[in-house]
Amino acid sequence: MMSKLTAPVVTGLTLTAALMTAVSSHAEIAIDAQLDYEISAYFNDRATSFLNSSIVDQRINNSVSLELELFTAWDNDDQTITFKPFFRQDEMDDERTHGDIRELMWNKLSDDYELKLGVGKVFWGVTESAHLVDIINQTDSVESIDGEQKLGQPMVQVLLEREWGNLDLFVLPYFRERTFAGSQARLSAGLDYAAADYESSSAEQNIDFAMRFNSYIDDFEYALSAFHGTSREAVVGFDYKAVDGVLVADQFRSYYPIISQIGVEVQYLNEGWAWKFEGIVRDGVPVSYYVNSTELLTWILQSEVIEELTGEKMPVPETMEISKGENYFATAAGFEYTQVGIWETRIDLGWVVEHIYDSRQEKASPGAFEHDVLLATRWAANDDADSTLLAGVVYDYEYEDYSVSIEGNTRLFDGLSLAVEARVFAPANDSPQIAFRDEDFVKLTLSYYL
Repeated sequence: MMSKLTAPVVTGLTLTAALMTAVSSHAEIAIDAQLDYEISAYFNDRATSFLNSSIVDQRINNSVSLELELFTAWDNDDQTITFKPFFRQDEMDDERTHGDIRELMWNKLSDDYELKLGVGKVFWGVTESAHLVDIINQTDSVESIDGEQKLGQPMVQVLLEREWGNLDLFVLPYFRERTFAGSQARLSAGLDYAAADYESSSAEQNIDFAMRFNSYIDDFEYALSAFHGTSREAVVGFDYKAVDGVLVADQFRSYYPIISQIGVEVQYLNEGWAWKFEGIVRDGVPVSYYVNSTELLTWILQSEVIEELTGEKMPVPETMEISKGENYFATAAGFEYTQVGIWETRIDLGWVVEHIYDSRQEKASPGAFEHDVLLATRWAANDDADSTLLAGVVYDYEYEDYSVSIEGNTRLFDGLSLAVEARVFAPANDSPQIAFRDEDFVKLTLSYYL
């Protein structure tokens, strides 16, 4: 039986799929023999220095990445193809060494609609601290811990632009698991991840649906979105093994449930002020996911006896317990105020204040912000080098812990830029972020654009 949240979403998204089919059936791919291609490349060399020792004996980590872009257009630029492959080579972590198709998209533009087919990236959201509504693409967490980097998502997208607003309709035919750092890498908990489990019997082949409507009234911008399908965020538990009769976490286990989500975005712009709000209501997320402790206890008590009687080891049980899915809501709200041309210069100085809340509180996933405040400042030099700097602190007023981040970049000369990122973690002993207590780092990235 569908929940009150799931039923209207499924109905609306079923209609979305029908509309997409109708539109795409009228789309014609007519490639002119004369094609002009544009090819560009982006290469970077990244060095990360960790300030403390941790469970992994690694203080310096180097990696290189390459991203290419090929673009071509025809039919009076009404049809285009964009291809963006990406690859990173890491000296220490096999999980961080990975490739991805960030984008491989055919785009068809007509008077009535715009159709996109292939692999692409879509961003939703307005706040700085957390992108709650952003759910189309999977997070590439080995690239960045702040959730800003995304994997390419296979999709069919129809965009309808009308006087009453813009409507985007999505069919997402394939799911991609989130990337995680390996057990021997920094910014990990020292455990590898087992193969993922899914609520859907179709696993990663489950077809997801989404839609988003956005419009504006004068300086007031707003958007409403809906999603039904496999959650991009996994519920994480552990596989255990017994060592001398004691249960020890052996590896992480990820479970991807089927969820429904309703999202709201609001932004009001007035002179130097930008007031922002994001909120979601999500249904179907389990509170916990873990190995059946009763079967493990039985294994501990009986394994030695069975081995003595039969001469064979009793396998460790793998039965999982998954709690019932629950509804919850989360919000991110605040403002950004920008002072233009401070001290009679070209420098702009922005001030960001945001509050993040999750109704699950202590039951929230480790990466969620349950009761946090972001205080940040954004500096833009408006110089020839496009120099910028963002510094902020996220403070959890329940656990009384915080993290500090600094991000800056500048162009050294044409085609070459330098970026710096630094993070300091100060978690409380009972905080979900305790695993990062020794993971303070400074990261330098030298990028070259061809």
